Amino acid sequence: MNLFRIAVLVLTALLIFQSKVFAQTNLPKNDASTKALVELCQNANDVDAQNFCFGFGEGVYQSYLATRNPKIKPNICFSAGAGTRETILQEFLSWNQRNPQFNQERAAKTLVRFFEARYPCK
Repeated sequence: MNLFRIAVLVLTALLIFQSKVFAQTNLPKNDASTKALVELCQNANDVDAQNFCFGFGEGVYQSYLATRNPKIKPNICFSAGAGTRETILQEFLSWNQRNPQFNQERAAKTLVRFFEARYPCK
């Protein structure tokens, strides 16, 4: 099975799993903006929202890996010491506070921008 098919299966599984989160949490309707994602992810006490944020971030990263041209040097490299998903989420939220100009862009695009800035390949 090629990498693209694996990524599609992983993303499908995440979407199915996350559909239960949508039913339990008050998510912004029809809003895929960075601002909407940040508002959702800021509440560390909302377990469902946190799980959605972790899954969304992982899905964005896995999509990046699946669609990246293997002949070109990668832009994002997570090291073994990158931190927990909670740490990475907090870093993203802090980065977003310093970069509010991306709030109206699609959340996935902003996450890739954050990953490239915070976890560049050396």
